[in-house]
Amino acid sequence: MATKEKSGRKLLRFPRRDTVNLSRRAFLGAAETAVGFLLGAVLAGAELFGRYTPFGVAAVAAAGSGLSGFFTLAGTCLGYLCLSGLTDGMRYAAAAILTYSVAFAFYDARLYQRSWFMPSIACLLTAMTGFVCRAGEGWHGEDLVFFVTEVAFTGVAAYCYRIFFDQWSQVLDDPQGITPRQGAGVLMLASTVLMALGRVEILETFSLGRLLAVVVVLAAARRGVGEGVLTGACAGVALDLSSGKDPYYSMVFTLVGLACGLCHQQRKLVAGAVGAAAGCVAVLWTWEGGLRVGMPLEFLVGAILFLCLPLRVPAREEAVPALPQATGDQDGVRRAVSRRMGEMAAAFHTLYDNLRETLRPEEFNRENPAEIFTRTADKICAKCVLRTNCWQKDYEGTRNVCNDATGPMLERGRALATDFAGQFTGRCVHFPEFLGAVNRELTAFLRRRQELKRTWQTRSALCSQYAKMDQLMSRAAAEISAQITPDLPRQEKLAAFLRSMNLTGGVVYYDKEGRLRVETPDTEELRGRPARRELAQVLGVPLREGEAENGRLTFLQAEPFRATAAVAGAPRRGEEVSGDTGTWFRREDGMLFLLLCDGMGSGPGAKQESAQAAKLIENFLRAGMDPEQALETVSSALSLRGGAGGSTTVDLLSVDLFTGRCRVYKQGAAPTYVRRDRRIKCAVGSSLPAGILPGDQARPDSHSFRGEQGDWILLITDGILCGREDDWLRELLAGYQGTSPGELAEKILRESEERCQGEDDGTVIAVHLEKGREG
Repeated sequence: MATKEKSGRKLLRFPRRDTVNLSRRAFLGAAETAVGFLLGAVLAGAELFGRYTPFGVAAVAAAGSGLSGFFTLAGTCLGYLCLSGLTDGMRYAAAAILTYSVAFAFYDARLYQRSWFMPSIACLLTAMTGFVCRAGEGWHGEDLVFFVTEVAFTGVAAYCYRIFFDQWSQVLDDPQGITPRQGAGVLMLASTVLMALGRVEILETFSLGRLLAVVVVLAAARRGVGEGVLTGACAGVALDLSSGKDPYYSMVFTLVGLACGLCHQQRKLVAGAVGAAAGCVAVLWTWEGGLRVGMPLEFLVGAILFLCLPLRVPAREEAVPALPQATGDQDGVRRAVSRRMGEMAAAFHTLYDNLRETLRPEEFNRENPAEIFTRTADKICAKCVLRTNCWQKDYEGTRNVCNDATGPMLERGRALATDFAGQFTGRCVHFPEFLGAVNRELTAFLRRRQELKRTWQTRSALCSQYAKMDQLMSRAAAEISAQITPDLPRQEKLAAFLRSMNLTGGVVYYDKEGRLRVETPDTEELRGRPARRELAQVLGVPLREGEAENGRLTFLQAEPFRATAAVAGAPRRGEEVSGDTGTWFRREDGMLFLLLCDGMGSGPGAKQESAQAAKLIENFLRAGMDPEQALETVSSALSLRGGAGGSTTVDLLSVDLFTGRCRVYKQGAAPTYVRRDRRIKCAVGSSLPAGILPGDQARPDSHSFRGEQGDWILLITDGILCGREDDWLRELLAGYQGTSPGELAEKILRESEERCQGEDDGTVIAVHLEKGREG
């Protein structure tokens, strides 16, 4: 629903400007906070079974940790304290505050990005506060059922709210093209708002919530019988759950939706009159249960408001061509491939489990340090005339001396005469030879232990590769089996557009990310930019050209952000080849990756190391692997080479061109600089370069921030600063007035060469973020 921000070490924050500029962004931000406050206050009044009000907590969980989330929390607490009384109000307000605190604390965690995390937290905290507040009242069967239902509704509502909040602009811009998940979010939010407004009554008879439900049901029924019945049933269930009584409203509003839907092709006046009459008839049917005096008036006023709405009857769908569907053979092949990949992923997971059971560190560290002295005694003491006194008569004393010396010499890596008791050294007639033999055996012992540890690390790294292979293949199997979601309204527009060009066979659908894709026949005319612009205008969505394959041309939904990048680099003085490698690429899902690797040393060898690492990382990222997993996998693979290869630093920047969210991943890399409004922030890391540590120990440092219009991002290698202060680079970046990344990169490289005199390879990647649409 809103841009979420949180202060912390790993987040790049930028202070506000001193001047006030009432821009569209500022206005929308203020509007979002106001809506969050009002929505939190309203949802805090939505009752469940006439007693429970968990929906305000769900709204706080869905709003997140940003400014809008804080205002949602404020509105929720105010609503609870004003509408729920002191005891229940404090209980739910406490749950809402704790939920916001968890969102604020875990904003940087990967777990927070999971769609189920915050709903689960809201469930847990609602259950804990409810248990504490109601424990003294005792638990009866009915109370326990209602309590469990309340907790479940908290999680479901938070999950649905978050779907709507994350994609609210898309839902409002194109209400006819929403996906089923978005529809569930809209339905849950609308139902709970009705539940809250249902408590607002005038003269104890006229309910604002029921009046709104009448208008919504009549408007939905105008689109057809199915829409009317579904909306009426949902509105009725929401009001019944709020009242905690018999399913009276479900029957009434379902009947209204059915009656009005049957007349959806008639004049608007006729449909409204039929719907209002059906509602009045339903009220008369329940005369014995007590006549609701205000409801006939609500149906009358609701019908009048419905007539004032600017609604149009949807066109008949007789001439709409059916969407091309995959043949049964293609569906069968897709399911078979998905099943086979799932089976292979399960096999890799089983292999990983079996190997993990045998990879205990103690299995590779069984050798006893006492063997050092046993082997020394066999070589030195066996020929000594005092061996009987030392190793038989005074065995306990000799053993204690050796035990006392074991710790210091293992820690130091070498045995000294002072490690042994003075009585022992004075008695031993071959002590110099004994000490030399102990050191030789100690060196061999430490070497064997190091080799065993390296073997364990290698096997552990291979084991982790099997786990990552399992995850990658499971994700690929899920993507293959996923069904596409067609967009029927835009399908009609596309068909009309293609008919004007004497073409057929176009398809409009949403991918698994909920982004629009358009497939058309591959023709020269459609390849041109004017045709793409015209198609974007027809569909109402900015498009960019994708790939052409098998006679089909794919257009993808264009990203709101654009990024231009340039690289500039120079080798070390005396070298012809730089050991740095810089590259960038964009995936079809709108993710842009910029990668900068610095091989150990300089020259062709370092270049080979950095280029190989960059290519491996790029291949994994193009395959859809998570960036952090890709870096860990490549680092583990490089570490397995041992002495056959070196290490390389990795600096990876990912930019989501749809949302503007950026994340920097670092493995031993130089700082990354971000400029916004001439203010500079720096992201640094403490992890080691790729190829040094195996497995999960190679986890990169990460920093996240949300990019904005006009941001500059700078990736550099160590050779740009050469270990010196970076004040000059900050000043140059802050004072740059142009818009060319290439020009900025060249300026930084020239200044670095003057200051460092070619001490090391130096490379700069400059990135400029802009808001815009591709033509």
